[in-house]
Amino acid sequence: MRTLTTSLLLSLLAVCDMAQAQSTDQPVVTGTWQYRPRGTSCTEQYFFRSDGTVMVTSGREVSESTYTLSSEAMGAGFYKFDTRVTQTNGKSDCRGNQTPVGQQSSTYLRFQANGERIVLCKEASLAACMGPLIRLKGRIGT
Repeated sequence: MRTLTTSLLLSLLAVCDMAQAQSTDQPVVTGTWQYRPRGTSCTEQYFFRSDGTVMVTSGREVSESTYTLSSEAMGAGFYKFDTRVTQTNGKSDCRGNQTPVGQQSSTYLRFQANGERIVLCKEASLAACMGPLIRLKGRIGT
């Protein structure tokens, strides 16, 4: 009986260790992030939910999108990040633009500052990026 209990305990610890290792290797984007576009006095907020949806407020615009984030980084720590806009209030964002429903984009996300900042880039390089988005502590989803 003692051997069975010890084996069961060791198996459980191994599973917990594997789960912890996987969770620390995975990027964690859920939570609230803030970004101030250059050349504006406007602030954008991104509310990433664990169900793969994100709500973005930018200027007067409020939009909802679905997103997917690759589970493994490519070279130099970039994660493929795909979005598709599912709804919007049709108002103007911080730059005066309106985001159309159905718009899809593929970018590359890179975490910085121990996961407290992210940049979104057109390619898996820092040559053309937006950001940083800064994680807000104590807000929705954090």
